[in-house]
Amino acid sequence: MIDASILAGRRVLITGGAGGVGRAVAARMIAAGAHILITDRPEADLAGAAAELGRGAPLHAFAADLSTSAGSAALFGAVDEKLGGLDMLIACAGVGSGPLMEMDDAGWRYVLESNLASYVGCTRAAIERIRAAGIDHGMIVLVGSISVHIKAVGESVYNAAKGGVASFAETLRKELMPERIRLTLIEPGAIGSAMQPYSAEERSRFIEEFQMLPPAEVADAILYAATRPRGVDVVTLRIEPLHQKIY
Repeated sequence: MIDASILAGRRVLITGGAGGVGRAVAARMIAAGAHILITDRPEADLAGAAAELGRGAPLHAFAADLSTSAGSAALFGAVDEKLGGLDMLIACAGVGSGPLMEMDDAGWRYVLESNLASYVGCTRAAIERIRAAGIDHGMIVLVGSISVHIKAVGESVYNAAKGGVASFAETLRKELMPERIRLTLIEPGAIGSAMQPYSAEERSRFIEEFQMLPPAEVADAILYAATRPRGVDVVTLRIEPLHQKIY
């Protein structure tokens, strides 16, 4: 059972907020009464997401490229200004990748910076603000991937980043336990979002054929973890479509 009322008044930062999962979880958080700031890369449809989600809700949007330290610093400046602190980070930002030998040096480095370094940097900045607030309900939710388990062909660089997120999450969770800051790792399978190299029509067909997850299902998994009582820690939650690609 999910009692979303626990989220009322919580200050929540959602990275990748213009994407399928980020947008869906933002809608659920807003409906629960949370105060939200969503962020995404400047080229993403952040304005469209904000217009769709806002409509009088306590929502802020800030464009930032989290693959750079300057982008992360600017984002958390906005968090301080717009939210006045932070109770929860939900990190959904990410980019796809091709096989290593089909990428140039800048390309594979961008994948690692976007999918791993941004998670570390945002988590560190979030923890600083949770500590400063002196709360005992602080939470970090990191969206990883089941790629670390299936190790699909052609995803070596992406898998390196998401494998780093998994190890980071499992280790940091233990370090944060004395402060009662919880950390959850969500590991979804293939999601029918714009990050996939398919058209919207193709993604809809894959979802209908149970080959991809609807973004809303991943958002529900995040909401489940975020609404557990303070003494309950959802360590890792793996969710995948019935016919998940395994190679």
